[in-house]
Amino acid sequence: MTSKTIKCFRCVDGKNLMVKNGKTKSGNQRYICKICHKTKVATYIYKAWNQDVNQNIIEFTKEGLGIRSTARILEISTTTLLKRIITIAKGFISLLSVKEKRMK
Repeated sequence: MTSKTIKCFRCVDGKNLMVKNGKTKSGNQRYICKICHKTKVATYIYKAWNQDVNQNIIEFTKEGLGIRSTARILEISTTTLLKRIITIAKGFISLLSVKEKRMK
């Protein structure tokens, strides 16, 4: 019997306190953290929940791919892609403002 070790994405203590918590409508196993009580599914059907989507968006934008072609490659909607680009940009702007404050 093989057991998957699922770690909580919120808790940073590194402990593996995720336990099984039922199944989704599609039949995938759902887990819940004993500490923060947030749930996580091991494998999502919706591609935008993939953790490396933001990094792929950044790479494709640097390469000069358009919105529709990036959405088609990542298999997500153009609306989701545009919202993610705005979120990523806001994150960079806040990082830049923090760095500027430190330099003063």
